[in-house]
Amino acid sequence: MNLEAPNHHEFEISGTNGIYYLTWPNLHIEARVDRIKESSDHEVKGEVQFTSSRPMSAGHLRAGRLNLTSPAARNTFGKALAARDSELDWDRVMEQLCASVLGRWRHGTPVVVLDGKVDVEAQAKWIIEPLIQLHNPTLVYGPGSSGKSWLALYLAVLADHGMNHGGLNIEPSNGKVLILDWETSVGEIGSRVTMIRRGLGLEGQSHILYKSMNQGLANDIESIRSIVSERDISLVIIDSLGSACMGEPESAEVVLRTFGALRTLNVSSLIIDHTNKEKILFGSVYKFNSARMVFLCAKDQQEDSDKIIFALVHKKANNFKLMRPIGFELGFSDGRVSFARRDVRDTPLEEHLNVKDRIEHILSTTPGGLSVAEIAELLEKTESHIRKELSEGKNSGRYVILGNKKWANRSWEEEETWRF
Repeated sequence: MNLEAPNHHEFEISGTNGIYYLTWPNLHIEARVDRIKESSDHEVKGEVQFTSSRPMSAGHLRAGRLNLTSPAARNTFGKALAARDSELDWDRVMEQLCASVLGRWRHGTPVVVLDGKVDVEAQAKWIIEPLIQLHNPTLVYGPGSSGKSWLALYLAVLADHGMNHGGLNIEPSNGKVLILDWETSVGEIGSRVTMIRRGLGLEGQSHILYKSMNQGLANDIESIRSIVSERDISLVIIDSLGSACMGEPESAEVVLRTFGALRTLNVSSLIIDHTNKEKILFGSVYKFNSARMVFLCAKDQQEDSDKIIFALVHKKANNFKLMRPIGFELGFSDGRVSFARRDVRDTPLEEHLNVKDRIEHILSTTPGGLSVAEIAELLEKTESHIRKELSEGKNSGRYVILGNKKWANRSWEEEETWRF
Protein backbone atom coordinates (compact mmCIF):
# COMPACT_ATOMS: atom_id res chain seq x y z
CA MET A 1 0.00 0.00 0.00
CA ASN A 2 1.40 3.41 -0.97
CA LEU A 3 0.82 5.61 2.05
CA GLU A 4 2.31 8.59 0.25
CA ALA A 5 -0.45 8.71 -2.39
CA PRO A 6 -2.34 12.02 -1.96
CA ASN A 7 -5.75 10.42 -1.55
CA HIS A 8 -4.52 8.31 1.34
CA HIS A 9 -4.28 11.42 3.49
CA GLU A 10 -7.79 12.60 2.77
CA PHE A 11 -9.61 13.17 6.03
CA GLU A 12 -12.99 14.23 7.37
CA ILE A 13 -13.74 16.53 10.29
CA SER A 14 -17.04 16.85 12.13
CA GLY A 15 -18.32 18.28 15.38
CA THR A 16 -18.99 21.68 16.84
CA ASN A 17 -18.95 23.68 20.09
CA GLY A 18 -15.39 22.69 20.95
CA ILE A 19 -15.60 18.92 20.30
CA TYR A 20 -14.21 17.74 16.97
CA TYR A 21 -13.81 14.30 15.41
CA LEU A 22 -11.34 13.57 12.62
CA THR A 23 -11.05 10.39 10.55
CA TRP A 24 -8.53 9.30 7.94
CA PRO A 25 -10.46 6.46 6.24
CA ASN A 26 -7.56 5.20 4.14
CA LEU A 27 -5.07 5.34 7.02
CA HIS A 28 -7.50 3.70 9.46
CA ILE A 29 -6.89 6.24 12.23
CA GLU A 30 -9.19 8.57 14.14
CA ALA A 31 -8.72 11.53 16.45
CA ARG A 32 -10.83 13.46 18.89
CA VAL A 33 -10.07 17.01 20.03
CA ASP A 34 -11.91 18.66 22.91
CA ARG A 35 -11.48 20.87 26.01
CA ILE A 36 -10.13 23.64 23.79
CA LYS A 37 -9.01 26.85 25.44
CA GLU A 38 -7.48 30.02 24.01
CA SER A 39 -5.10 32.02 26.20
CA SER A 40 -4.70 35.79 26.32
CA ASP A 41 -1.71 35.54 23.97
CA HIS A 42 -3.89 33.59 21.47
CA GLU A 43 -2.32 30.20 22.01
CA VAL A 44 -4.96 27.50 21.52
CA LYS A 45 -4.62 24.27 23.46
CA GLY A 46 -6.81 21.19 23.44
CA GLU A 47 -6.88 17.58 24.50
CA VAL A 48 -6.11 15.22 21.60
CA GLN A 49 -6.67 11.47 21.49
CA PHE A 50 -5.67 9.19 18.60
CA THR A 51 -6.97 5.67 18.03
CA SER A 52 -6.16 3.16 15.29
CA SER A 53 -7.75 0.17 13.60
CA ARG A 54 -4.52 -0.77 11.83
CA PRO A 55 -3.21 -4.31 12.51
CA MET A 56 0.15 -3.19 13.88
CA SER A 57 -1.21 -0.45 16.15
CA ALA A 58 -4.85 -1.25 16.87
CA GLY A 59 -6.53 0.59 19.73
CA HIS A 60 -5.33 3.60 21.69
CA LEU A 61 -2.28 5.38 20.26
CA ARG A 62 -1.75 8.53 22.28
CA ALA A 63 -3.61 11.14 24.29
CA GLY A 64 -2.44 14.42 25.71
CA ARG A 65 -2.86 18.17 25.83
CA LEU A 66 -1.49 19.85 22.72
CA ASN A 67 -0.72 23.44 21.82
CA LEU A 68 -2.41 23.51 18.42
CA THR A 69 -0.65 26.77 17.48
CA SER A 70 2.88 25.54 18.25
CA PRO A 71 4.89 23.79 15.49
CA ALA A 72 7.31 22.46 18.11
CA ALA A 73 4.51 20.93 20.20
CA ARG A 74 2.97 19.49 17.04
CA ASN A 75 6.31 17.90 16.08
CA THR A 76 6.82 16.37 19.54
CA PHE A 77 3.31 14.88 19.52
CA GLY A 78 3.92 13.45 16.04
CA LYS A 79 7.18 11.81 17.10
CA ALA A 80 5.41 10.07 19.98
CA LEU A 81 2.83 8.73 17.53
CA ALA A 82 5.58 7.57 15.16
CA ALA A 83 7.04 5.53 17.99
CA ARG A 84 3.80 3.55 18.01
CA ASP A 85 3.38 3.26 14.23
CA SER A 86 6.30 4.31 12.05
CA GLU A 87 4.61 3.65 8.69
CA LEU A 88 2.50 6.82 8.73
CA ASP A 89 3.48 10.38 7.88
CA TRP A 90 2.58 11.82 11.24
CA ASP A 91 3.90 15.30 10.38
CA ARG A 92 1.27 15.53 7.68
CA VAL A 93 -1.47 14.09 9.89
CA MET A 94 -0.68 16.51 12.71
CA GLU A 95 -0.62 19.47 10.31
CA GLN A 96 -4.05 18.48 9.01
CA LEU A 97 -5.45 18.06 12.51
CA CYS A 98 -4.14 21.36 13.89
CA ALA A 99 -5.04 23.45 10.85
CA SER A 100 -8.57 22.09 10.50
CA VAL A 101 -9.42 22.27 14.20
CA LEU A 102 -8.04 25.80 14.53
CA GLY A 103 -10.07 26.82 11.50
CA ARG A 104 -13.29 25.43 12.95
CA TRP A 105 -12.62 26.80 16.42
CA ARG A 106 -11.83 30.35 15.31
CA HIS A 107 -14.41 30.55 12.57
CA GLY A 108 -17.26 29.75 14.96
CA THR A 109 -20.80 29.59 13.65
CA PRO A 110 -21.36 30.87 10.10
CA VAL A 111 -23.02 34.19 9.27
CA VAL A 112 -26.50 33.70 7.82
CA VAL A 113 -28.81 35.99 5.85
CA LEU A 114 -32.12 36.85 7.54
CA ASP A 115 -34.26 36.85 4.41
CA GLY A 116 -37.61 37.30 6.16
CA LYS A 117 -38.82 33.89 5.07
CA VAL A 118 -38.18 31.92 8.26
CA ASP A 119 -41.03 29.59 9.24
CA VAL A 120 -42.27 31.24 12.44
CA GLU A 121 -44.21 28.18 13.60
CA ALA A 122 -41.21 25.92 13.06
CA GLN A 123 -39.10 28.17 15.29
CA ALA A 124 -41.65 27.91 18.12
CA LYS A 125 -41.41 24.15 18.52
CA TRP A 126 -41.91 22.61 21.94
CA ILE A 127 -40.22 19.69 23.58
CA ILE A 128 -42.80 19.82 26.41
CA GLU A 129 -45.74 22.06 25.57
CA PRO A 130 -46.42 24.59 27.08
CA LEU A 131 -43.38 24.64 29.38
CA ILE A 132 -40.13 23.93 27.53
CA GLN A 133 -39.29 25.07 24.01
CA LEU A 134 -36.85 23.32 21.70
CA HIS A 135 -33.22 24.38 22.29
CA ASN A 136 -34.22 27.04 24.83
CA PRO A 137 -33.89 27.35 28.63
CA THR A 138 -36.94 27.40 30.93
CA LEU A 139 -36.42 28.65 34.49
CA VAL A 140 -38.71 27.53 37.34
CA TYR A 141 -38.08 29.22 40.68
CA GLY A 142 -39.77 29.15 44.06
CA PRO A 143 -39.26 28.75 47.80
CA GLY A 144 -37.91 25.54 49.27
CA SER A 145 -40.18 22.47 49.23
CA SER A 146 -42.57 24.06 46.74
CA GLY A 147 -42.56 21.06 44.43
CA LYS A 148 -39.99 22.34 41.91
CA SER A 149 -37.76 19.27 41.97
CA TRP A 150 -40.73 16.90 41.89
CA LEU A 151 -42.05 18.78 38.86
CA ALA A 152 -38.66 18.55 37.14
CA LEU A 153 -38.53 14.78 37.64
CA TYR A 154 -42.14 14.39 36.50
CA LEU A 155 -41.27 16.21 33.28
CA ALA A 156 -38.12 14.10 32.92
CA VAL A 157 -40.17 10.89 33.15
CA LEU A 158 -42.73 12.13 30.63
CA ALA A 159 -40.00 13.18 28.18
CA ASP A 160 -38.14 9.90 28.67
CA HIS A 161 -41.27 7.87 27.96
CA GLY A 162 -42.72 10.22 25.29
CA MET A 163 -45.94 10.33 27.30
CA ASN A 164 -48.60 13.05 27.20
CA HIS A 165 -50.06 13.61 30.66
CA GLY A 166 -51.64 16.30 32.82
CA GLY A 167 -52.39 18.52 29.85
CA LEU A 168 -48.74 18.49 28.79
CA ASN A 169 -47.84 17.49 25.25
CA ILE A 170 -44.52 15.73 24.80
CA GLU A 171 -42.82 16.03 21.43
CA PRO A 172 -41.55 12.58 20.38
CA SER A 173 -37.75 12.53 20.44
CA ASN A 174 -34.99 10.01 20.18
CA GLY A 175 -32.90 12.05 22.60
CA LYS A 176 -32.43 11.31 26.29
CA VAL A 177 -32.82 13.34 29.47
CA LEU A 178 -29.76 14.27 31.55
CA ILE A 179 -30.15 15.44 35.16
CA LEU A 180 -27.29 17.54 36.55
CA ASP A 181 -27.73 17.54 40.32
CA TRP A 182 -25.99 19.79 42.84
CA GLU A 183 -28.64 19.33 45.54
CA THR A 184 -29.27 15.70 46.51
CA SER A 185 -27.97 12.22 45.63
CA VAL A 186 -28.43 9.51 43.03
CA GLY A 187 -30.32 7.39 45.60
CA GLU A 188 -32.90 10.06 46.37
CA ILE A 189 -33.39 11.06 42.73
CA GLY A 190 -33.61 7.42 41.69
CA SER A 191 -36.28 6.63 44.28
CA ARG A 192 -38.31 9.69 43.27
CA VAL A 193 -38.20 8.65 39.61
CA THR A 194 -39.42 5.18 40.62
CA MET A 195 -42.30 6.64 42.64
CA ILE A 196 -43.37 8.89 39.76
CA ARG A 197 -43.22 6.03 37.26
CA ARG A 198 -45.38 3.91 39.58
CA GLY A 199 -47.90 6.73 39.84
CA LEU A 200 -48.06 6.92 36.05
CA GLY A 201 -48.39 3.15 35.73
CA LEU A 202 -45.21 2.86 33.66
CA GLU A 203 -43.38 -0.42 33.25
CA GLY A 204 -40.01 -1.29 31.80
CA GLN A 205 -36.75 0.57 32.28
CA SER A 206 -36.12 4.29 32.52
CA HIS A 207 -33.39 5.76 30.31
CA ILE A 208 -32.93 9.00 32.25
CA LEU A 209 -29.26 9.82 32.85
CA TYR A 210 -28.01 11.30 36.11
CA LYS A 211 -24.78 13.06 37.05
CA SER A 212 -23.90 14.30 40.52
CA MET A 213 -22.11 17.64 40.22
CA ASN A 214 -19.41 19.16 42.41
CA GLN A 215 -18.10 21.85 40.06
CA GLY A 216 -19.78 24.84 38.50
CA LEU A 217 -21.46 24.21 35.16
CA ALA A 218 -19.07 26.49 33.28
CA ASN A 219 -16.04 24.79 34.85
CA ASP A 220 -17.28 21.31 33.92
CA ILE A 221 -18.90 22.18 30.59
CA GLU A 222 -16.39 20.17 28.53
CA SER A 223 -17.32 16.87 30.17
CA ILE A 224 -21.02 17.75 30.03
CA ARG A 225 -20.69 18.59 26.35
CA SER A 226 -19.11 15.20 25.74
CA ILE A 227 -21.97 13.44 27.53
CA VAL A 228 -24.56 15.40 25.53
CA SER A 229 -22.83 14.52 22.27
CA GLU A 230 -22.08 10.85 23.00
CA ARG A 231 -25.36 9.98 24.74
CA ASP A 232 -27.67 11.91 22.41
CA ILE A 233 -29.13 14.21 25.08
CA SER A 234 -32.09 16.40 24.09
CA LEU A 235 -33.13 17.78 27.52
CA VAL A 236 -30.85 18.87 30.38
CA ILE A 237 -32.28 19.49 33.86
CA ILE A 238 -30.24 21.66 36.25
CA ASP A 239 -30.99 21.53 39.97
CA SER A 240 -30.20 24.13 41.03
CA LEU A 241 -29.00 27.27 39.22
CA GLY A 242 -27.44 28.89 42.29
CA SER A 243 -25.16 25.91 42.86
CA ALA A 244 -24.49 25.50 39.13
CA CYS A 245 -23.14 29.07 39.04
CA MET A 246 -20.60 28.17 41.75
CA GLY A 247 -20.05 31.82 42.64
CA GLU A 248 -21.86 34.88 43.89
CA PRO A 249 -25.42 34.59 42.50
CA GLU A 250 -25.67 38.39 42.54
CA SER A 251 -22.79 38.60 40.07
CA ALA A 252 -23.86 39.27 36.49
CA GLU A 253 -20.54 37.84 35.25
CA VAL A 254 -21.05 34.54 37.07
CA VAL A 255 -24.64 34.12 35.84
CA LEU A 256 -23.85 35.09 32.24
CA ARG A 257 -20.88 32.72 32.19
CA THR A 258 -23.15 29.88 33.34
CA PHE A 259 -25.84 30.58 30.75
CA GLY A 260 -23.17 31.03 28.08
CA ALA A 261 -21.81 27.56 28.87
CA LEU A 262 -25.33 26.10 28.83
CA ARG A 263 -25.98 27.61 25.42
CA THR A 264 -23.03 25.72 23.90
CA LEU A 265 -24.83 22.44 24.59
CA ASN A 266 -27.52 23.39 22.02
CA VAL A 267 -30.25 21.45 23.83
CA SER A 268 -33.48 22.25 25.65
CA SER A 269 -33.08 22.85 29.37
CA LEU A 270 -35.13 23.09 32.55
CA ILE A 271 -33.43 25.09 35.29
CA ILE A 272 -34.53 25.02 38.94
CA ASP A 273 -33.76 27.94 41.25
CA HIS A 274 -34.73 29.43 44.61
CA THR A 275 -36.26 32.61 45.99
CA ASN A 276 -34.86 34.95 48.64
CA LYS A 277 -36.52 36.06 51.87
CA GLU A 278 -38.68 38.52 49.92
CA LYS A 279 -39.91 35.58 47.79
CA ILE A 280 -38.37 36.88 44.59
CA LEU A 281 -35.82 35.17 42.36
CA PHE A 282 -32.53 35.00 44.24
CA GLY A 283 -29.50 36.71 42.72
CA SER A 284 -28.73 38.65 39.56
CA VAL A 285 -31.48 39.91 37.27
CA TYR A 286 -29.58 38.19 34.46
CA LYS A 287 -31.01 34.87 35.64
CA PHE A 288 -34.45 36.12 34.64
CA ASN A 289 -33.18 37.86 31.52
CA SER A 290 -31.20 34.87 30.20
CA ALA A 291 -34.06 32.35 30.33
CA ARG A 292 -36.59 32.24 27.49
CA MET A 293 -39.47 31.12 29.72
CA VAL A 294 -39.78 31.83 33.45
CA PHE A 295 -42.29 30.39 35.94
CA LEU A 296 -42.80 30.98 39.65
CA CYS A 297 -43.69 27.77 41.50
CA ALA A 298 -46.20 28.58 44.26
CA LYS A 299 -47.34 25.91 46.74
CA ASP A 300 -50.21 25.19 49.11
CA GLN A 301 -50.09 22.24 51.50
CA GLN A 302 -52.29 21.71 54.53
CA GLU A 303 -50.76 20.37 57.72
CA ASP A 304 -50.61 16.53 57.81
CA SER A 305 -51.82 16.37 54.21
CA ASP A 306 -50.34 13.87 51.77
CA LYS A 307 -51.13 16.22 48.88
CA ILE A 308 -49.39 19.31 47.57
CA ILE A 309 -51.12 21.80 45.31
CA PHE A 310 -48.79 23.99 43.33
CA ALA A 311 -49.15 26.47 40.51
CA LEU A 312 -46.72 27.49 37.80
CA VAL A 313 -47.20 31.24 37.46
CA HIS A 314 -45.96 32.45 34.10
CA LYS A 315 -43.62 35.41 34.56
CA LYS A 316 -41.84 35.67 31.21
CA ALA A 317 -42.28 34.63 27.59
CA ASN A 318 -40.17 36.08 24.81
CA ASN A 319 -42.39 35.57 21.77
CA PHE A 320 -45.97 35.18 23.00
CA LYS A 321 -48.34 36.39 25.71
CA LEU A 322 -48.21 35.17 29.30
CA MET A 323 -50.35 32.13 30.10
CA ARG A 324 -52.73 31.72 32.99
CA PRO A 325 -51.24 29.88 35.99
CA ILE A 326 -51.02 26.12 35.50
CA GLY A 327 -52.13 24.11 38.53
CA PHE A 328 -51.10 20.62 39.64
CA GLU A 329 -51.93 18.35 42.54
CA LEU A 330 -49.10 16.15 43.76
CA GLY A 331 -50.20 13.15 45.83
CA PHE A 332 -48.19 10.64 47.89
CA SER A 333 -49.54 7.14 48.50
CA ASP A 334 -48.05 3.65 49.02
CA GLY A 335 -44.66 4.29 47.51
CA ARG A 336 -46.00 6.13 44.50
CA VAL A 337 -46.48 9.74 43.50
CA SER A 338 -49.36 10.96 41.35
CA PHE A 339 -49.72 14.16 39.34
CA ALA A 340 -53.03 15.67 38.24
CA ARG A 341 -53.98 19.03 36.76
CA ARG A 342 -55.95 21.41 38.97
CA ASP A 343 -57.85 24.55 38.08
CA VAL A 344 -55.99 27.24 40.01
CA ARG A 345 -59.26 29.15 40.42
CA ASP A 346 -60.53 26.41 42.73
CA THR A 347 -57.46 26.38 44.99
CA PRO A 348 -55.96 28.64 47.67
CA LEU A 349 -53.46 29.69 44.99
CA GLU A 350 -56.21 31.63 43.21
CA GLU A 351 -54.49 34.83 44.35
CA HIS A 352 -51.86 34.29 41.66
CA LEU A 353 -54.42 34.83 38.91
CA ASN A 354 -54.65 38.31 37.44
CA VAL A 355 -57.51 40.52 38.62
CA LYS A 356 -59.48 40.07 35.41
CA ASP A 357 -59.53 36.27 35.78
CA ARG A 358 -60.34 36.46 39.49
CA ILE A 359 -63.32 38.73 38.86
CA GLU A 360 -64.59 36.43 36.15
CA HIS A 361 -64.29 33.42 38.45
CA ILE A 362 -66.03 35.11 41.37
CA LEU A 363 -68.93 36.28 39.24
CA SER A 364 -69.29 32.90 37.54
CA THR A 365 -69.75 31.24 40.94
CA THR A 366 -72.00 33.86 42.58
CA PRO A 367 -75.71 33.75 41.63
CA GLY A 368 -77.33 37.18 41.82
CA GLY A 369 -74.08 39.03 41.20
CA LEU A 370 -71.91 41.26 43.39
CA SER A 371 -71.49 44.98 43.86
CA VAL A 372 -68.25 46.80 43.11
CA ALA A 373 -67.61 47.20 46.83
CA GLU A 374 -68.17 43.50 47.50
CA ILE A 375 -65.78 42.45 44.73
CA ALA A 376 -63.15 44.94 45.90
CA GLU A 377 -63.36 43.57 49.45
CA LEU A 378 -63.08 39.95 48.32
CA LEU A 379 -60.05 40.63 46.13
CA GLU A 380 -58.49 43.23 48.43
CA LYS A 381 -58.32 45.74 45.60
CA THR A 382 -59.48 49.36 45.31
CA GLU A 383 -62.98 50.01 44.04
CA SER A 384 -61.58 52.14 41.21
CA HIS A 385 -59.46 49.22 40.03
CA ILE A 386 -62.45 46.87 40.11
CA ARG A 387 -64.71 49.39 38.39
CA LYS A 388 -62.17 49.76 35.56
CA GLU A 389 -61.97 45.98 35.02
CA LEU A 390 -65.75 45.61 35.11
CA SER A 391 -66.22 48.43 32.62
CA GLU A 392 -63.79 46.79 30.18
CA GLY A 393 -65.60 43.49 30.68
CA LYS A 394 -68.96 45.10 30.00
CA ASN A 395 -67.69 46.67 26.78
CA SER A 396 -66.42 43.29 25.59
CA GLY A 397 -69.74 41.63 26.44
CA ARG A 398 -68.59 39.50 29.39
CA TYR A 399 -70.38 41.33 32.23
CA VAL A 400 -73.74 43.02 32.74
CA ILE A 401 -75.32 45.18 35.45
CA LEU A 402 -78.41 43.57 36.95
CA GLY A 403 -81.49 45.38 38.16
CA ASN A 404 -80.16 45.37 41.73
CA LYS A 405 -77.10 47.37 40.58
CA LYS A 406 -74.91 44.31 40.99
CA TRP A 407 -72.53 42.95 38.41
CA ALA A 408 -72.76 39.45 36.92
CA ASN A 409 -71.46 37.34 34.09
CA ARG A 410 -73.70 37.60 31.03
CA SER A 411 -74.47 33.89 31.42
CA TRP A 412 -76.19 34.61 34.77
CA GLU A 413 -78.36 37.32 33.20
CA GLU A 414 -79.41 34.91 30.47
CA GLU A 415 -80.21 32.24 33.05
CA GLU A 416 -82.29 34.64 35.14
CA THR A 417 -84.20 35.79 32.04
CA TRP A 418 -84.92 32.19 31.02
CA ARG A 419 -86.07 31.32 34.54
CA PHE A 420 -88.65 34.09 34.70
